[in-house]
Amino acid sequence: MNENEVRNMMAENGEERVVGQKLCHNIRHELYPILEYDDNQQSITVVKTDIYPKRAIKRCVITYFQDVVVKLETSYRIFEAFKLRIEGKRPEVYQLDTPTESIYILLCPLGAPQAARMMEILSAMGVEKFVVCGGAGTLDDAVTGKKILLACAAVRDEGTSYHYLPPAREVTINDKVRQKVVACLEAEQQDFLTIKTWTTDASFRETPDKVEMRRKEGCATVEMECAAYYAVAEFKGLDCAVLLYAGDVVHEAGWDYRNWHARTDMREHLFDLAVKCVLKL
Repeated sequence: MNENEVRNMMAENGEERVVGQKLCHNIRHELYPILEYDDNQQSITVVKTDIYPKRAIKRCVITYFQDVVVKLETSYRIFEAFKLRIEGKRPEVYQLDTPTESIYILLCPLGAPQAARMMEILSAMGVEKFVVCGGAGTLDDAVTGKKILLACAAVRDEGTSYHYLPPAREVTINDKVRQKVVACLEAEQQDFLTIKTWTTDASFRETPDKVEMRRKEGCATVEMECAAYYAVAEFKGLDCAVLLYAGDVVHEAGWDYRNWHARTDMREHLFDLAVKCVLKL
């Protein structure tokens, strides 16, 4: 949209034209607030170090697989290290002791805002390297099949990433991180794909036209966090990779749930791969 079109639209809406005008230091007033990016690294609201002090652990696997976490805890492979203090149910952060070092395991709440918040808190405590493992809706099951999926780019159809990076259509994985994860998956002889995913805030607004548009754009999956993870990682200089498996099928013809939460073998396998990958970052 050019400047004249913006002026006309705002006039029709009875709005004063201040688009492009600096109002607060480096922030420019735009037609849509989501586009008003501020590159200032300093925020008024910060992680409180008295609540979340620095710790020695540098690596974390973030997962959405409650069944896997419960099984690990009941078999004493992990133990609760602490809880994150947020409103509602407080997410547990677990510790997994591997032969080489200890890592954190976080069962993360859904959605991009919580993904960013969890990364902010853990990075303030000293965590520098993250691997995320979760499920996603597949836009083309013939492509994704039963493969492990490494998200290398995400279409930013959510809001959180715009608070960490300037407006753009996509955000990508750090290339050095991508290379290390690819090397790890190859060493484990995994059948995997590097994909582009569609990150959305509205799981019940995946309309036929949007699904078709995203597929034509090259997206293989749809989920709710990847763009936020990669945006926060780039903004804060963290290493992060997102591993997915294709769960439900999202297609113009309909939605096939496929009882994807019951795929215990895939979920446990993906979690184990995430642990191996984060140790290689």
